[in-house]
Amino acid sequence: MEGMDDFDTYYDEIDEDLIQAYLNGETIDPELEAFLSSYEKNYGQEYEEIPSLSLLEVGENCMLPVLTEALKVLLPLLALSFIFKLISNLWKPDAEEVGVPRSFLHLTSALFGILALHLVFSRDLVYILYCCCLVYLVLIAVHVLRRQYCGIAVSAFIVVYVLLCELYLVDETAWHRVRGAQIIMSMKVIGLAFDVASGAEEMPSMFEYLGYVLCVGTVIFGPWVSYQDYKNLLCQDRKSMNMWWIVRIARSGAVSLVCMVYSTCFLTNWLIPSSSYRWILAYRDAQSFRFSHYFVSFASETTALLCGFRGSFYKDNESRWSVSKPYHIEVPRSLVEVVTYWNLPMHYWLKTYVFKPSRIFGTFVAVILTYTASSLLHGLNFQLAAVLFSLGFYSYVEFVFRNKLSRIFNACIQAKTCPDSCGHEYTSYHPLVLLTNVCFALLAVFHLAYLGLMFDSSREQDKGYTMKHTLEKWANLDYASHWVVLGTYIFYLII
Repeated sequence: MEGMDDFDTYYDEIDEDLIQAYLNGETIDPELEAFLSSYEKNYGQEYEEIPSLSLLEVGENCMLPVLTEALKVLLPLLALSFIFKLISNLWKPDAEEVGVPRSFLHLTSALFGILALHLVFSRDLVYILYCCCLVYLVLIAVHVLRRQYCGIAVSAFIVVYVLLCELYLVDETAWHRVRGAQIIMSMKVIGLAFDVASGAEEMPSMFEYLGYVLCVGTVIFGPWVSYQDYKNLLCQDRKSMNMWWIVRIARSGAVSLVCMVYSTCFLTNWLIPSSSYRWILAYRDAQSFRFSHYFVSFASETTALLCGFRGSFYKDNESRWSVSKPYHIEVPRSLVEVVTYWNLPMHYWLKTYVFKPSRIFGTFVAVILTYTASSLLHGLNFQLAAVLFSLGFYSYVEFVFRNKLSRIFNACIQAKTCPDSCGHEYTSYHPLVLLTNVCFALLAVFHLAYLGLMFDSSREQDKGYTMKHTLEKWANLDYASHWVVLGTYIFYLII
């Protein structure tokens, strides 16, 4: 029995993530796999899977701690956003008469933003501030020399800065923590630089620049807002603080917390057990990641609205109050729709500053350049790059394939919903058209499960996922989604 005692001691020291990976059929260290196989033979079915929790246990052991941690981050940020909103309502442009300079509002916005960064990232905020200050120096220098190159120069600087931080300057864990805020700041300064280059915006003063880039309502979670949106924020009156404003903030905040609890607690610990079929587990892990994204999206919507932004995050009347549209992602018409509604402000930013200018090279090249820009903003992360480029190719193939089918059958089966006056013989309410669109929707869900399954809760998430992690996850599903898209593209070329 002494040998068995040593066996137990070694087994107890193994990380549960590795045990679960073995039980799910994933590739792990060969020696560890041999040991766990031997353990199963000696101990029978004593440890088939990590047991699921009861609903009461989920509430006590997961829901309450998760809500507590989320509110620790959100409440100070909400308080700072609301205080800034009160200050911006008290001092208006005509307040110059009482000696309050306009720069006071910009300085307050920047200082509150720095305080928010410190509360969330502690000393790691220096990476954000370094980039913020250096970009302004680059913008001033290029504006003096050749204004029309401001956008290109700032974009190049951001790419170099991010790559240097990824490769040499920053601890991996620290950089992974601040990456989201860095992406938001990068989008702001690049958009501002291109607007200055085109003459759409005047060169901002230092206080105006800092107030915009470090605005407390968008500096942590986002969303991206244009410089014009920020200037409009400072021109509101107290009537903007009405009942609809309060209801909208309360709704966004509540939905963000619900998404976090569902993603972290109910989905993985209660609804779908770890013994489920591998494609069910892939769907579970992908949906868990998506709902974590919805938490960030609705949290960003909450802070931005509370700060005073009127919700015009996307230049479209239908979507002007939203950062993300979960319904169009969980029940998608197409992957093109998923890409659009995943992050409306970022979609608008990419379409405005990358896709439209690059369409002179052709639609396919413009799509590739758009996803390349998105990948570079996210840094040197193979997993994100693999997912983004795959998604770009998927959405392009789906778009051209369904467009061709729509022309052949004269039916409303395009990737995007047809307008009422599309002129197709078979409209969206025709039974065969409905069936076809449902089939494409199910295919989109299949692709989303495949692309999102590697964003799990393993220990690698603190530093970013590796290439090996990504390829192993896809290999376990036989690269099925990539083969399906390749077959679709070949069929598109044939017809």
